[in-house]
Amino acid sequence: MLISNLGKTGGQLERHVPGALAPRPSAAHRILLFIILILLSTEGCKKSVQEKKPEETRTQLHPPRAAPRLKDSLERAGGYGVWVKGDALNAPAGSAQPLTALVASASFDRVLAAARTSAEAQGFGAKVEVTRPHGRWRLAEIRVMQGRETAARCRLVETPRILRAAIVIDDLGEDLEAARKLAHMPYPLTFSVLPGLAYSRETAEEAHRAGREVILHLPMEPDPGAAVKPGRGEITVGMPGAEVERVIGSDLGSVPFSKGVNNHMGSRATADARLMREVMAVLRKRNLFFIDSRTTASTAALGAARRAGVPAFFRSVFLDDSESVDYSLGQLRRFRQIVRDRGVALAIGHPHPTTMRALAQFIPELERENIQLIPASELVRLP
Repeated sequence: MLISNLGKTGGQLERHVPGALAPRPSAAHRILLFIILILLSTEGCKKSVQEKKPEETRTQLHPPRAAPRLKDSLERAGGYGVWVKGDALNAPAGSAQPLTALVASASFDRVLAAARTSAEAQGFGAKVEVTRPHGRWRLAEIRVMQGRETAARCRLVETPRILRAAIVIDDLGEDLEAARKLAHMPYPLTFSVLPGLAYSRETAEEAHRAGREVILHLPMEPDPGAAVKPGRGEITVGMPGAEVERVIGSDLGSVPFSKGVNNHMGSRATADARLMREVMAVLRKRNLFFIDSRTTASTAALGAARRAGVPAFFRSVFLDDSESVDYSLGQLRRFRQIVRDRGVALAIGHPHPTTMRALAQFIPELERENIQLIPASELVRLP
């Protein structure tokens, strides 16, 4: 016989007889069982919370966006002497992908110090290892640390100078679809828009929304006998200063968001020193830069701009005098060599399908070869 319960029934043990019904538990037993279940449940919850804490801590160690702050610090410290490359800014926090920056030799020590300072300002530590893997130029590997965890990684690559290029696309404002295709290309091309055309304003607005730089493609008088006319809003030789200012103002009104100007045609106009002084006086007053398209070897425009204190540069290569992909690729290779030789250069193309195909094929090569493509407004202000 099995003993099932202890109870008091005349002072004797109650016995369970096989086949008999088990007695129902008392109210006291039921309360005791309920309390035991609550205690077991509480201990299980505590254990679960404790087990999750290390995982939560590991997640919190990675700051939401350490890389953008580090990038800002490097660029502020290095100015024109630094180029932060790659897609590390879009990588998830704690990613193994490093932020890579090319740093000119003159700025290297300053940028390295800024990386350390940025880490400390965010409450992190910094582990820095500087080597010379190729003998002369330094390579700094930086790990931004929080405790034992890596919050961000950065690689500084020393170089004698940063190579930079700009590409301007002229004659926009007539074909909106071509402008949209250019705006969808993931490169900082500069949009040069003719005034007074059917889609001048809309082209400028869409380019601006896409984050592309807009400039006015200012019509200027060509040499006598030119087969093509410059179009509306033309600057001509002999035009008084007040009229120059009025025409430029009107042209800018149809091309919003313009940060600068380059000449459309203008072989005769840009060779006229007096007229160029009038033009540059207007641009300086409006805080605009100037790109000399160099449609004539006799141009006086670049010198007039610099004497007037207008940020200015000049065209080195036309990309598409012939509308073929092979020709434009050849001109882009020539352009790349000029950048290597001079450190900086500017090319001008047009919204032809062949030009766009050549740009899509060639521009990625520029970054792979450490040539930074920038908007024209940045190029004209390089030291």
